[in-house]
Amino acid sequence: MDDKEEKSMDVPAIKLINVNKEFPGVKALQNVSFDIDKGKTHCIVGENGAGKSTLMKILSGAYTPDSGDIIVDGEKASIKSPADSIRLGIGIVYQELSNFSNLTVAKNLFANNLPHKKGLIDYGKLNTDARKVLDNAGLTYIDETAAMKDISLGSQQMVEIAKLLSLDIKIMILDEPTSALTEVEINKLYSLIQELKEKGITIIYISHKLNEILYLADNITVLKDGNHVGTFKKTPETTKETLVRLMVGRDVAYDYKVGTSKIGEEILAVKNLTSGTTVRDVSFSLKRGEILGIAGLEGSGRTELLESIFGWRSVSQGEILINNKKVKINSPMDAKKNKLAFITKERKVQGLFLSLDVRKNIAAASTRRFRKKGLVNVGLMAENAKKYIDAMGIKVSGLNQLTMNLSGGNQQKVLLSMWLTADPDIILIDEPTRGVDVGAKAEIHNLLRDLTKEGKAIIIVSSEMPEIMASCDRILVMHEGQITGELSNAEATEEMIMKYASGV
Repeated sequence: MDDKEEKSMDVPAIKLINVNKEFPGVKALQNVSFDIDKGKTHCIVGENGAGKSTLMKILSGAYTPDSGDIIVDGEKASIKSPADSIRLGIGIVYQELSNFSNLTVAKNLFANNLPHKKGLIDYGKLNTDARKVLDNAGLTYIDETAAMKDISLGSQQMVEIAKLLSLDIKIMILDEPTSALTEVEINKLYSLIQELKEKGITIIYISHKLNEILYLADNITVLKDGNHVGTFKKTPETTKETLVRLMVGRDVAYDYKVGTSKIGEEILAVKNLTSGTTVRDVSFSLKRGEILGIAGLEGSGRTELLESIFGWRSVSQGEILINNKKVKINSPMDAKKNKLAFITKERKVQGLFLSLDVRKNIAAASTRRFRKKGLVNVGLMAENAKKYIDAMGIKVSGLNQLTMNLSGGNQQKVLLSMWLTADPDIILIDEPTRGVDVGAKAEIHNLLRDLTKEGKAIIIVSSEMPEIMASCDRILVMHEGQITGELSNAEATEEMIMKYASGV
């Protein structure tokens, strides 16, 4: 390395100086200043609403700051659009992937620059070029001719990373990249991050999973309520407790109160349930006061099982009994009539009405309750929303705040409030704390445990084994659409769960 290159490495990849951003009623960023070193993994942590996503959207050109300076590789930068960001060598892979699911991997890689020959797409060159891009990123296992919807979420994410690398990106932002990945896919991502660092690429990594932060980080920045709390190098002495204290300003107890609810009589029985090839001959029971966990690898049929019980998927075989009475659930409306609720993991796509305000979202699953003689009782709707905002600790600027402008954790609390307004007896929850910060995780799980003390019964699907093991009274494990094991909370270990999840 010559003197010029060595001097270049001493210059931060990005230097932020007093960056501010305000939305109506919310100061998202307040005089944020810190450096991001070249060729390092710089992790940014904080509760939902801390300003992480706002800052990343500023760096990627989705937002422009109200004031402050951004210095990229020693030069003052003006980032007013995603094109400006790419030109500066900054690329982002969002938590919600923005691909064309019906198009091939190759077409996604070159969506803005498809090769043509005589006015038609040159598929030969397209696929050859795509193969080179994938191979250069070490993604030899991904088929360039496959439709995006037919490959795993992990592979879709890797394709987005490969696309950025083909644009000569020098700074890559990964926003909650492992939230929907299997253990195998997570390990592949970790390996790729290491390879990118060795090539001098800077990684900005956003995650609520503190184990990931402590494994990957070279440097860590903590944000809280739009303010920069601190930036420091990770050392062997850096602990989760230290990070949590900086993030939330207090110690957070990881006690999910297993065993504190009175387990009552059976409320739900599922017998020999089959739905396509994803749910095969599944039988289990659920009791009042119980939190039942369903574990398994991605594609094991966990989500599909909940969707089948709730009437989102057609059932070809089997029975569902509620309070020992056989019921027919052919649609979500049937499920609601039988006092079932389903909190989907796709809260932004299938769960919430993002363009509506918080008050209307909380009332959305119980609209008849707020109507009288064909008119909406706005006062009753507001009263109900205030009740749940207070009970759940939802951070809003007002009842009229649009749900799209809330942080992920607050959106999740709104979705829970929506279904609790319907007063269900059985609650099905898919990934209850995906994209939710550590403080909100504890709040949500304490709320769920309180609900079981009222006699409600809950089924949780989660990809995070520590969450399943900490919060559930009993755990079912699925593999290839079937239940392969059942464990009590006392006997559950990660090794036992993985054994059953792998079909061993």
